[in-house]
Amino acid sequence: MKGLVEVDGSFGEGGGQLLRYSVALAALLGKRLRVFNIRAKRSNPGLRPQHLNAVKLIADLVDAEVRGLSVGSMEVLVEPRGRPRGGVIEVDIGTAGSISLLLQAALPVLVAAEGGVRLRIRGGTNVKWSPPIQYVQHVLLPLLRRFGVKAEVRLLRMGFYPRGGGLVEVVASPSYPLRPIRLEELGELREIAGVSYAANLPRHVAERQARAAVEHLRREGFGRYVSEIRVDVDTPAVGRGSGVVLWALSEESIVGGDALGERGKRAEVVGREAAEKLAATLRAGAPIDPHALDNLIIYMALARGRSVLRAAELTGHAETAIWLCRHITGARFEVKREDGLVRVEAEGIGYGS
Repeated sequence: MKGLVEVDGSFGEGGGQLLRYSVALAALLGKRLRVFNIRAKRSNPGLRPQHLNAVKLIADLVDAEVRGLSVGSMEVLVEPRGRPRGGVIEVDIGTAGSISLLLQAALPVLVAAEGGVRLRIRGGTNVKWSPPIQYVQHVLLPLLRRFGVKAEVRLLRMGFYPRGGGLVEVVASPSYPLRPIRLEELGELREIAGVSYAANLPRHVAERQARAAVEHLRREGFGRYVSEIRVDVDTPAVGRGSGVVLWALSEESIVGGDALGERGKRAEVVGREAAEKLAATLRAGAPIDPHALDNLIIYMALARGRSVLRAAELTGHAETAIWLCRHITGARFEVKREDGLVRVEAEGIGYGS
């Protein structure tokens, strides 16, 4: 097929991110796409329900023809037929599959839709191996707004493994062309805030998580910056679960840290883990935490001009995202290690200019 972009789904970390990002970029750029060896390195290779929903959502936005869209499929063919269109959309992942990971791929397409999009997603809001939805709200979206992304995320109901059932509403408005951003220094720390949540569990679980997080931040020397760790036991939820999401505001940026509770894990451990992650980024003086960098690569590729970000760590997810964005968009990336941090520089393609 002439003009076909091919992506080996086993490249790098070889997970669902590669598939989701590939389809999103192909949809935006109007490129035909073949992804093969999907999740080949996983113990249950091929498409899972959460991947089907992400691909179907993006494909519907651009009226794409898709072949191979079934559970267990190792290959998909996607052929976009139009520009992203807006409207009111409902997506039910049907499992505790991560809403945050679905949004990771879909949001760059949603903000390209004419007339904007109102999207309601049912699935997992706080599940393993993905950013909690509160992290998306309080850390990721403020960073994306610096690119010019116009989107809001409302948490209506939390959903935990194994049932899912969480509900999130997303309102996205046309945002392209995106402007480049430069975040190279953390700058003076101003405030640390957060939320400690417990669903269908005693209130003391959330209180103990919050107390442990604050105590660890004090031990690390950041106690004077803590304003409030809000205790949330009132948000409706399906299933039981708990966790902590923290964020630190500086004069230049915002960074986060989070941890998820699980059966047999003491509340104090959960709070300490979230604080340890945040403190590690603050001690390094990094203006971007590892979770955020994973998510910002695609926007660096699509923005108009040169973006520069510095983080304490370049994760496998970020490396895969850089390779994929180079491969599909032609954006140029340069990665350097300097002063104990990783510097990622990108010359974006100016999508929508």
